[in-house]
Amino acid sequence: MFKYLRLVLLISALSFVMVACNNSNDNATEGTTDGSTASNSQASLQEVKFGLMPYYDYAPWALAEELGYFNEEGIKFKPTLFPVEGNVAPALANGSIDIGAFSDTPSITLAAQFEDLQMIAFHNVFKGFAIMTRPDGFKTYEQFLAELGDPKQAAIETGKQLQGKQIVTTSGATFYMVLEQALKNAGLTMDDMEVIDMEPDTGVSAFISGTGDFYLGGLPQRERLQQEGFPALISGEDIGPGAVNLAGIAAKKAFVDENPELINKIERVWFKTMEYMKSNPDEAHEAIAAWSNEQTGGSTTGEEVGTFLESYVIFPKSLEETEAIFYDPASPSNWKDRYEMLIEYHEGTGEIKAGVVDVDKLIKADEIFAGLK
Repeated sequence: MFKYLRLVLLISALSFVMVACNNSNDNATEGTTDGSTASNSQASLQEVKFGLMPYYDYAPWALAEELGYFNEEGIKFKPTLFPVEGNVAPALANGSIDIGAFSDTPSITLAAQFEDLQMIAFHNVFKGFAIMTRPDGFKTYEQFLAELGDPKQAAIETGKQLQGKQIVTTSGATFYMVLEQALKNAGLTMDDMEVIDMEPDTGVSAFISGTGDFYLGGLPQRERLQQEGFPALISGEDIGPGAVNLAGIAAKKAFVDENPELINKIERVWFKTMEYMKSNPDEAHEAIAAWSNEQTGGSTTGEEVGTFLESYVIFPKSLEETEAIFYDPASPSNWKDRYEMLIEYHEGTGEIKAGVVDVDKLIKADEIFAGLK
């Protein structure tokens, strides 16, 4: 559903890597006649082979290399780009990479095939899903929240409005998990409303033309509806763990066991980069926009990049924010709630066998994070 976005981000992320690599080569000889001093310094760094994907979620790693944060921690950053997580897991398994970018759903399905896989950190939340409604048709979550002052109760009351109504969406785990979570909040199930199954683009056009009471689709469809005046009934981060995606990094168990201090250094690199983005948002966003435009011939501005990140991606900028978002039991993006839901869903659909994925073995992130505080 994000084909266009991912194409743009692929080019953007590739640009990150190319620029980072070029700068690393330039810095290797700066201030020397034959490059020997810098070469010796580089030789003392511990190489880490990173598998990245071309999404905003993972772009800060390339930015960290550009800023020199890996070098500061004694790490030689060696990136390889992959289109999807399905390519990252085999690369981890065969040793082509040491650490790979991962999001939650693929980590569940791939852990059923690669039992040595471990999620070692959670870094961001994609919150772009939303159930859309018609102008003045139903009360939105924001309206209920203003009245009730209780986020949980506001989600319950918002969800109750789905009963007996029609929603235009596309069958499959991506959207059904969002809808099922919104219904579950209100004590409802999929049997309590009528689903009109259409492909995203066809469905959004039908919804605009008058079909259905609600619409649930991808990010391009949400933005189209918002541009035409259709509001969000409730957005992903307000719906709960079924309606967000958690992303971070993964590695093989053996690598994790053998390199605890290295992993701590890598996490320090991440949080240094988050601090830079927090302190210098305009510069970070302009850089992302410039790199993307150079490769695509586009005209995206730094302001537009910033708006996208603000609207659809949560980057916790500190240890305290990270703890509140991923590890607080009351958080709608609590990792354990999210993974328990994912496992239950995929076991229920038969995509993975019951009992094959042990969440306590798959998730190492909580233990590693505890050591950082």
